[in-house]
Amino acid sequence: MITRMLPSRILVMSLLSVALLSSCAKKAEQTPSTDSAATKPVAEVKIVSAETGVEFPGARLEIVSPKEGQVLKNEKDSQMVVMKVTGMELGKPTPGDSAKGIAYSKQGQHVHVIVDGKPYMADYKNGTPFNIGVLAVGKHTIRAFPARSWHESVKAMTTFGVRTFYVGAAPAKTEKVDAINSKAPMLTYSRPKGTYTLKEAEKLLLDFYLTNATLGADGDKVSVTIDGKMIESLTEWKPYFITGLGVGKHTIALQLIDAKGAPVPGEYNAPSMEITISN
Repeated sequence: MITRMLPSRILVMSLLSVALLSSCAKKAEQTPSTDSAATKPVAEVKIVSAETGVEFPGARLEIVSPKEGQVLKNEKDSQMVVMKVTGMELGKPTPGDSAKGIAYSKQGQHVHVIVDGKPYMADYKNGTPFNIGVLAVGKHTIRAFPARSWHESVKAMTTFGVRTFYVGAAPAKTEKVDAINSKAPMLTYSRPKGTYTLKEAEKLLLDFYLTNATLGADGDKVSVTIDGKMIESLTEWKPYFITGLGVGKHTIALQLIDAKGAPVPGEYNAPSMEITISN
């Protein structure tokens, strides 16, 4: 008798085991994982208006060399440019720079020198040759403007310079040359750039240079896209702060748009820059 009932008991026990396993599986699906529960929410990326730093009403910048259309020889060598600034002293700390609470240069005020669309290089010595590196043969554009110790640009029509030049040889007479139109609207990216610590990234300076365009609610605007997400359209030409960025690589993209929301034509009017934030 006991021998005959054994298979039945085994069957019942097997069915109970299956039911228990199924119940546990369902509970596991419904219970959040420990990792998920412990994950901190990502801070919202925002653009915050900042106050303009110390003004330099008499500041002027001149690109002494190269001259417009000049051909620079020795294409295998580093090229040199010369900037002349009046109305502010390069290499001197801007008053109040430490009060900004953002990254700043201990070397003081300087000129942001931008070759083509690359990140700017900082020139701290007024009127002396500045090395911009080895350039490929062909046409190049240099843009420059002075900046305060914390890299905020000095915004005035007298403090911006743009110049087109050539390395190696000038183009043939039959070749069409699209020289920079100094009277056309132009957007120049400045900050942020490079690598920041997570602490420094709590507040990053967002700064750009604008020429031949006026921002406003009913005028041109600068749209800001971060990591593929459109964050805001700026209606004032002034410095801003970016907050909420976490560790990793981020892409900051700007776009100059007109009153109707259409992109403003121009070779440099949609700049972008990749930055890195580390622990």
